[in-house]
Amino acid sequence: MQKIKCLLLDDEPIAIRIIERHLENFPEMEVVGRFNSAPSAMSFIRENEVDLIFSDIEMPQMNGLQFLKSLAKAPAFIFTTAYRNYAVEAFDLDVVDYLMKPISLERMARSINRYHDRLTADAGVVSAPSEEIINLKVDKKIVRLALDKIDYFESFGDYAICRHEGGKLVTRETLAHLQELLPSNRFIRIHRQFIVPIAKIESISGNTVYLKDKELPVGRSYRNNLKLKMNL
Repeated sequence: MQKIKCLLLDDEPIAIRIIERHLENFPEMEVVGRFNSAPSAMSFIRENEVDLIFSDIEMPQMNGLQFLKSLAKAPAFIFTTAYRNYAVEAFDLDVVDYLMKPISLERMARSINRYHDRLTADAGVVSAPSEEIINLKVDKKIVRLALDKIDYFESFGDYAICRHEGGKLVTRETLAHLQELLPSNRFIRIHRQFIVPIAKIESISGNTVYLKDKELPVGRSYRNNLKLKMNL
């Protein structure tokens, strides 16, 4: 796996530690520098390869916006700030994202997804549906899973079991929240306990959906929506 070299810039050391702890959940991310001022970060960038910068905005000497504008060939930027009033100017500078403190792990995951999407777009590659990813909270980590690898989701109280080609994951998500996260043109809830990929439904008989190696029940309140999706 090719590492994404990250630089962390904030005049508050605790803010740097929080971002670094979040990034530990993403194995492709490698922190190569931690700085408390823009001038010191600038010197590092001149001599070292950096792919992505997480930068605060309000800092002494030079703020984050001035820092970005000063770079002739800037890496990708994600701003991390407690202030909303810089957002318009930041996005005018084509930053990847604008994160409001305090930053949650889930929000960080969305931001990293945006960075990956930009890499794909910059490479001139159009992502096929099979390359789409969902982030699942598993234990204290975020696991990135390709949508086409998912066999189905099963409710497990306040958790959900994701059955996939490589085995299973127990994620700290409810089925209702997963239903919001998953693309509705690719996944359908067929029962209060199950969400399945539409493409993996091999047949339907009565109140039963047949996948490759599994038979799942169809709940009465979900039956009409299933028929609509399957053009039945």
